[in-house]
Amino acid sequence: MNKFIIIFIAGLIETYLFTGWNLSANKGKTILSSILMFIYMLIYLNIIDMAFKDNQTFLMITTYALSCGAGNFIRVRQENEKK
Repeated sequence: MNKFIIIFIAGLIETYLFTGWNLSANKGKTILSSILMFIYMLIYLNIIDMAFKDNQTFLMITTYALSCGAGNFIRVRQENEKK
């Protein structure tokens, strides 16, 4: 599988979880927010590590940034639809 597709999917999941963490932390859900933060940080740090070791750093970071926007959009939209 193409590394950019992997970065995009991982970034999408990572930011989806981060936004979920933010929402759960604001609601006082301690255990859930702690689990989500742990998973988020594992994915985030691995992506950053991969990007800086790669010879196409700018393209990887751009792909990651796009996926972060998409993950946030999806999670916030889901939250808004609950209301």
